[in-house]
Amino acid sequence: MIINHFDILSKSIKDFCSAKFLTLSFIPLLVSFALFSILMVFGVNEIISIIQSSQNIESGSLLSKILSFAVIHYVINALLYLFGFFLVVIFSVFITILILGFFTPIIVKTLHAKYYNTYPVKSFKTFKSISIIFVDFVKFILIFLLCIPFMFIPVVNIAVFNIPFFYLFYKLLTFDIASNIFDEKNYSLNLCPIKYKLLLICLVFYFLALIPILGLFLQLFFAIYLTHYIFLTLIK
Repeated sequence: MIINHFDILSKSIKDFCSAKFLTLSFIPLLVSFALFSILMVFGVNEIISIIQSSQNIESGSLLSKILSFAVIHYVINALLYLFGFFLVVIFSVFITILILGFFTPIIVKTLHAKYYNTYPVKSFKTFKSISIIFVDFVKFILIFLLCIPFMFIPVVNIAVFNIPFFYLFYKLLTFDIASNIFDEKNYSLNLCPIKYKLLLICLVFYFLALIPILGLFLQLFFAIYLTHYIFLTLIK
């Protein structure tokens, strides 16, 4: 049986557009709006004070001379943009975690009852799930630390910066769904043969997730699509 991704896409869009899933998909938008509003209230004043402090530096001081170099300005601007991009990515990742943590069991249960009820589903034990997620976070931190030296290289830093966050996105997204379908015994047995295909699918989803608002709105769609895909590989 060859899995037709166009059929999965069509089915996923239809499921996503149902009243139940559309309602759930608006929750990350509301959460992100609230979080960004809080950051704006508490962060804007800090940014303003930093800018004012930099303007008050004595013209003859060492710091003033350092800041006068164009290269220093470029590095500072690059770091600021990098930090801003970091916030966008990290918010996308954490909102994904929130969505999948609360809604994945609902998604899997709903799609299983509608399409795949002839195939029994199992799930991970809570302690085992927590331990796997913890290990993934540790690996994410280690990968991030290894990437830091390359983040100061123009152009290269954009690609390198995304490596650890894509890893976290991929691991959490696939685990959240698969752990609600398979138990510990069958998890690796069923996912290992398709891990590279899942990697490619999640790579596409990751870039879509970086699109402001749209990426947050589509997080639930990503989970629906992968649920269909994993179930169909189980049937195959």
